[in-house]
Amino acid sequence: MSFLHPYLPMLKGLAIAGSLINGGTLTSGYRLLPSIYPTVPKSPKDAAKQWEYFYWSMSATVPWVDLATFIAIGTLGCVEYQSDKTALPWKIWASAAGLMPIGWVWVRQVMLVPSGKLLDVAKSSGESKQTLDLLKDFNAQMGFRMMFPWVVGGLGLWASLGF
Repeated sequence: MSFLHPYLPMLKGLAIAGSLINGGTLTSGYRLLPSIYPTVPKSPKDAAKQWEYFYWSMSATVPWVDLATFIAIGTLGCVEYQSDKTALPWKIWASAAGLMPIGWVWVRQVMLVPSGKLLDVAKSSGESKQTLDLLKDFNAQMGFRMMFPWVVGGLGLWASLGF
């Protein structure tokens, strides 16, 4: 893997930028979602439609950035491992890569429940009394989900700047 050594700075930048971009995107969504709450008493369906735009916008970008970041981090871990199996950098990159799938499982196993219900509210012709609870539940779960890219970015910075 010595052919990758000239590209390591670019891969490190991609890994750090990708995780921090997703961390910022998820945090923005987490911070902005409560602005929809006042709409719920007037029209739960309109609130769910506003959330739906947010949901599909994030679904279009976050997974692709996560995948590119994961590939870059995995490559960096492999290159660092082959350079020095006893050194710390490859272990940091491996830890960062290991955290990313936990966030994906969290989305699939936990966040899809309120997401599916909110999408149903947005598409239905009736009004749902539980929309506010679903929005708050989704946002609480987003609060946990957004920590993963921030931690991965921090580990990437540590591995890049510390060695």
